[in-house]
Amino acid sequence: MMSSLLLPFTKPCVLRVGPQGMRIATMQGHWRNLTSGMLRQLHVPPQDVTSTKTIKDVIADLANKVGATKSFSQVEDRSFLLELLPASQDELPLRTMTDSWDSALIPLGSNERLREKYVTFMGGVRIGRLLEDLDVFAVWLCYKHLKNPRQREDMPSPYSIVTALVDRIDFNQGSILRPDKDIRLSGHVSWAGRSSLEVIITVEQNIDGLWNQVTRAVFVMVARDPLNQGSALVNKLTCETPQEQKLYQAGEINKLHRKHIQEVSLFKVPPNETEKTLVHELFMSMANSKELSFSSKKKPENSIWLEETKLKNLIICHPEFRNVYNKIFGGYLMRKAFELSWANAFTFSKQRPRALHVDDIMFRRPVEIGSLLYLNSQVVYTEGHHIQISTKASVMDPTTGSINLTNIFHFTYEVNQPVPFVLPKTYHEAMLFLDGRRHYQLVRGLHKFYGQADKASDTLV
Repeated sequence: MMSSLLLPFTKPCVLRVGPQGMRIATMQGHWRNLTSGMLRQLHVPPQDVTSTKTIKDVIADLANKVGATKSFSQVEDRSFLLELLPASQDELPLRTMTDSWDSALIPLGSNERLREKYVTFMGGVRIGRLLEDLDVFAVWLCYKHLKNPRQREDMPSPYSIVTALVDRIDFNQGSILRPDKDIRLSGHVSWAGRSSLEVIITVEQNIDGLWNQVTRAVFVMVARDPLNQGSALVNKLTCETPQEQKLYQAGEINKLHRKHIQEVSLFKVPPNETEKTLVHELFMSMANSKELSFSSKKKPENSIWLEETKLKNLIICHPEFRNVYNKIFGGYLMRKAFELSWANAFTFSKQRPRALHVDDIMFRRPVEIGSLLYLNSQVVYTEGHHIQISTKASVMDPTTGSINLTNIFHFTYEVNQPVPFVLPKTYHEAMLFLDGRRHYQLVRGLHKFYGQADKASDTLV
């Protein structure tokens, strides 16, 4: 079982997990208990309510911190920064959660020109734009956490910070973002490994003089060397209060949860018994029992073939969309993937969809400038008023036609009227259906972790 969860909070935050720790956690869903509710909220109250720093200021400070080039044609040699990287984490001073805490405004209330970039044609706020800002703010908080004695103040940072995963973004029921009111992002680093960092960000909006929380996001970032060719060691995180200790423990459990997702992936283990029965019943509902034929594929009422729910897009990745490392900005990829999935949910349901959850966004490899980015969005699961959509981003080689996966996005939407049930025709589509069902059950709170057993006989671990 898991041991030594409550360590003295004056020491570096390191969890020790016993031999059965992973099994107990996966079977009982401890991580979802630890990572839900107040344990995942910011530990520091807003200290700069009157701050005028904007997300635009953060982007400018970030460019200065990294020493980014001012134009795509300008080439900057960062190889000399390699010697500034530490050989051991012990060379780096301990950091606290307070060290990385910061906040920034998206001044929609006072900046009408900026408002035009965020407002949707339906009068709401473009969630895709917000995802862009969350991504760049997460990078900024990581740089605030990093402190390297070898680096002088007049030198650019030897670190490259890239997004590895967006763990979870839940949009609170009843909280609707308004395009004419300021939005505030606040956050800090909540967990640190050898080269990876977890960041928690809270999104609030100022309504009638009060800051109301709309959502919070959890990002997992990775520190790389100045050439973005290998990992780099980061400062350890020390906890100063019991609340910070709980936040750190939740981050450690999240790490185990991500490992478990990989271990029980449908690419590695077969579906459990309940899932097998579900797929069998789906295919039997489409078979022709009178003719003793399994190939008729008659479609039940109020259903649609899963293969008919695709929406695709191809993007030429111009320098305009580059980040400070001259790669395509991860926030831009999230915006394009979100907006494609939203359009897919709209055309599929014929109703205005509301985003409920953004979950488990994986960044597998960077996207180079000049790439042909192929986005493929598909409805993979529906239930009642809810639509689960998976969007994959791949780089296409125009000379060979080969496609290499770079990102996977999972989105959950809600509409006012019930939607058709999506049906797989092939085993390949059945696996997409089951994976979508697993993600849906997780984000809706029906299951505590990905692939959780529906009954005792379904146990995979």
